[in-house]
Amino acid sequence: MRLLLLLAASRAFAAPPWVPQEFRDWAAEYKKKYTSEAAWQRAINNYEDNAKIISDLNSHGDGAVYAHTRFSDLSAQEFAELYLPSKMDPEEGRRGGDEAIMPASTEDPPTAFDWREHGAVTPVRDQASCGSCWAESAVGNMESLWYLANKDKMKEPVPLSVEQVVECDAHDYACYGGYPKGAYQYVHEHGGLASEADYPYLPGGKTICLANQTYNQTCGDGMCDDPPLTNSCDVKCSDSKHKSVARIAAWKALPTDEDQIADFLVQNGPVSVGINAKGGFLGEFFPWLQFYKHGVANPRGCKKSTYASIDHGVLLVGYGEDAGNKYWTIKNSWGSKWGEQGYFRLQRGEGTCAINLMATSAVVAVGSEMVV
Repeated sequence: MRLLLLLAASRAFAAPPWVPQEFRDWAAEYKKKYTSEAAWQRAINNYEDNAKIISDLNSHGDGAVYAHTRFSDLSAQEFAELYLPSKMDPEEGRRGGDEAIMPASTEDPPTAFDWREHGAVTPVRDQASCGSCWAESAVGNMESLWYLANKDKMKEPVPLSVEQVVECDAHDYACYGGYPKGAYQYVHEHGGLASEADYPYLPGGKTICLANQTYNQTCGDGMCDDPPLTNSCDVKCSDSKHKSVARIAAWKALPTDEDQIADFLVQNGPVSVGINAKGGFLGEFFPWLQFYKHGVANPRGCKKSTYASIDHGVLLVGYGEDAGNKYWTIKNSWGSKWGEQGYFRLQRGEGTCAINLMATSAVVAVGSEMVV
């Protein structure tokens, strides 16, 4: 379901005179509108609470800089509900895919590499208030691999349809969450994926009819399955009306060793991964990514551990070193005005935020050949 923030300009409520100037400036920068005086107050309360969280994040000097972002009017719980899918089990996220066999490298791997420098990465998208990051991550992988397999015929990678995956993938749950592996499976079963231009992303305001649920089914006694059932819906899958422009043959689960993931990335293309975006564990919140601005993050709230709850799908596009500090370069799906022009960097080599636990990649078919 697409969750609305109820910020439609036609229903905007003018800022009350008591709103602090700092918050007015922030709201103007991010074009925020609120529907009532109570909504203004709630947003301000969250903004002030988040200022304390930001101060705490910066006080630990993990290597990144944290500050107010477009998400500062949301509590950590609200942010997770709107932008992060349900918990993603890394074992489940790898199950069913052939294990990628890593050949011995005949050369020393480069100390830094970035697929953006090779023109193999599409522009940053904005998933809006929909937990579709799993689809964004998988589609980003498929876009790059399709381009790299066909770059003798293509000037640049073609943005593919995230909306098609969100609407039509019966293995997953649209804006409620899912796994990149389900997106791969759907694209393979359907026979391909349309372009984004042909099947564009809907930014919000509509409820997607879940492809694997009965529509208009009530929850009964106030109890809903997880993910919830759709009581009503507006948008149904229309993949039969759109021409496929890219296809895949299968998908692979990558090793959890980060050196091997880096080697695979260099040899094949960007890699889909899951991370612990809100930090903490056992129900705690440490929303480091919500307030990330720039730098190499190493958040204390999600150190190396298998207990880390993966809750966000992103795309590894490269890696490097900064003053001896190894990092991953990661494409996010919260728009180009977030983070480092839509990207962020995270410490590499220590399983930080569980980044190594759910790495996957499509296998692209080109004629009778297969290019992993």
